[in-house]
Amino acid sequence: MLWLKRLSVVIGALLVLLIAVLAYVMFFVNSDSFKTELQKVALEKAGIHLRIDGDIQWTFFPWLGLELDDIGVAMGKDPEILQFDRAEFGLAILPLLKHTIQVDRVRLVNLQASLKVDSSGRGNWQRSPDAEATSSTASGSSNSNNTASASNSSSTANSYQATSSGADIKAIPDLQLDSLKIDNAKVTYIDEQTQQKIEANFNVNLSNVQWDKAWPMMLDAVIKQSDLAGNNTLTVASKLNADLTVFPSREAFSLENASLVTELSGDSLPVSPLKAELALKQMDMDVPQENLFMEGIAVNALGVNATGKAQLYQVLSNPQYSASLSVSEFNPRNLLQQLNIPLPAMADSTALTKASAKVKIEGGRNELVIQPLSLVMDDTNLQANIVTELSPLRWDVNIQGDSLDLDRYLPPEATDEGSAASEKQASTETASSNTQKAASSTDEELVPLELVRSLYGHIGFVFDNLTVKKLQLDSVKLDATLANGLVNVSPAAVDLYQGNATLKATYDARTSNPKLTMSTQVKGIEIQPLLKDFMELDKLSGTTSLTGELSAQGNQIDVLKANLNGDFLAQINDGALVGMNLTKTVCQGIAAVRKETVNSSDFSDNTPFETMDFPIHIVNGKVSTPGLTMTSVGLSVTGDGIVSLPNNSLDYRVKVAVAGSELDHACRVNEKVAKLAFPVICKGQFSDDPASLCRPDIKGFGDVFADLAKAELQDKLDAEKERFEEKKDAEIERAKEKLQDKLQDKLKSLF
Repeated sequence: MLWLKRLSVVIGALLVLLIAVLAYVMFFVNSDSFKTELQKVALEKAGIHLRIDGDIQWTFFPWLGLELDDIGVAMGKDPEILQFDRAEFGLAILPLLKHTIQVDRVRLVNLQASLKVDSSGRGNWQRSPDAEATSSTASGSSNSNNTASASNSSSTANSYQATSSGADIKAIPDLQLDSLKIDNAKVTYIDEQTQQKIEANFNVNLSNVQWDKAWPMMLDAVIKQSDLAGNNTLTVASKLNADLTVFPSREAFSLENASLVTELSGDSLPVSPLKAELALKQMDMDVPQENLFMEGIAVNALGVNATGKAQLYQVLSNPQYSASLSVSEFNPRNLLQQLNIPLPAMADSTALTKASAKVKIEGGRNELVIQPLSLVMDDTNLQANIVTELSPLRWDVNIQGDSLDLDRYLPPEATDEGSAASEKQASTETASSNTQKAASSTDEELVPLELVRSLYGHIGFVFDNLTVKKLQLDSVKLDATLANGLVNVSPAAVDLYQGNATLKATYDARTSNPKLTMSTQVKGIEIQPLLKDFMELDKLSGTTSLTGELSAQGNQIDVLKANLNGDFLAQINDGALVGMNLTKTVCQGIAAVRKETVNSSDFSDNTPFETMDFPIHIVNGKVSTPGLTMTSVGLSVTGDGIVSLPNNSLDYRVKVAVAGSELDHACRVNEKVAKLAFPVICKGQFSDDPASLCRPDIKGFGDVFADLAKAELQDKLDAEKERFEEKKDAEIERAKEKLQDKLQDKLKSLF
């Protein structure tokens, strides 16, 4: 502990010097002449102006004591930087013979220090170049006695250097200090370079100070920081109590049972005053090994209690650390309210009211390892492992969790009336702003490409029982890597609604025109509960599968839309169109053409089907559905149109072929009608009554029957023509036969 050696040697040298001075003063000098001599020596040797306006008192035996009143110290021509009303010092004489320094008391009363750094960076406690030159000149012109004295001082300094660098630690004398007090001290620090001002008022009390033994220490301080005008004030009031032990032989020290109470106040703080308490059971510092250990750390602030411990190795050369922290259960909502941080509206008022955490941290200058991190938030459990390299920045993050309902933390859903009112107000307020922002938003970059190119890392994510926008996700798995501007997601897998979905995606940001490619596959998902949870839509049921690929290019919205391409094929098996019966709709059309009516109660509410195929084709941002095909017993459907998820609407035209219905006489069909495809229009909002979404295209029905009538008439004409031709051919055959018979009769008559 080099600094401890030096401190002890300096203290010893000063005490010996002080004893000699005091002895000399006691017998040969009166106080007034001693003041003048001290001021002269301080000025000549150090360029220090020493002011002693009070009395000098001393005692000699058994305690060598000195008391000074009203002292001031100035450097050169600058104003005084140090004043104190009273200084007391008492030293036992006889213990010095045993190399023991026993101090009765050291006390400074009303100490005031004014430290200032000017715009050039020079502190007023530093000697100016002029003072240095003056001191050098005075030293060069001194007499031989002064030269000898300087030589002795140089020898003493060399001796001190040798002692401090190589002396045996056992040479450090024993130290006993009954009391050290600094009462009502005030230190003012002004820095014109940083435009900062710091004022510190403090009291210090040490008692029973001895090597290798714990001594109590008490400190209370009020530190105020501001700019030079006194604005942007930040004040810290602290009280420290602890037991300190110094081990000179081992060059170590310990701090036990430390308690620190602080109160932080200031206009820039979110909450003022901010009170905090810190407790430390044990802190050990081994200077040669550069190890620092802390046990029993406890922090209490704003209703949050945290405990922990820490180990630091090679703290002065190559810091390595290991720490663990545990935060007991607290209310995050109350904490944020105390910090005056507004919370957004949440669907669940009880969300964000319970949290706790445990974390273990290890690392060094270039590495940070958080493993593991355990977090409990309301009903959600999270486990995370994070490994980070700081230069260059790389990370490996793995997160596991369960039971997270994100909908609890999202804004509440507006009522129909409130939603309509808010939409109307928003439409009015944003009509002009949307026009102004339209051009700029289209040119705005969606992804910060430079940031993506600078990211290197891996993210693994596994979560069970996740709810998002009312979607019930049984399991979510994600594995993604980022390197050199290339982002790979392979795969993202989700188990939901008795099925699963997988996604593979690549985002290439290595060029100024980034490209996104993705492929997806969905198997066995029950579509009705999914649509009901996600969109409050229950008009379709069945087991759904989806396969397809999608690609896009660009980093602006318009460019991305214009370069969107892909193909998907959806298939729904063993399903039904819930709330609509296409057979009934067709029968209503047939009955309308016949000027008859259909008894709707004779039909079921749904249209069951065996399979439904729904292809989606995207070319340069234009979405088309080449055809919908649905097969069912007694029913065949084909169609084309648009289903708009953003607008919650559909505009579809389907053609339905039915075998007729025996449930209603008005829907009787013959074999020819059963082969026809009748047009049905399905149009409206998802929120509309399912029974009213689809209706027969009466004009289309008329066209179908007109076409059928034309076809039947043509069939009759063709049949009549065929019959006529057949009759004509038969007459010709009969005429031929009669002619042949006559010819044969004539031939017979010849013979």
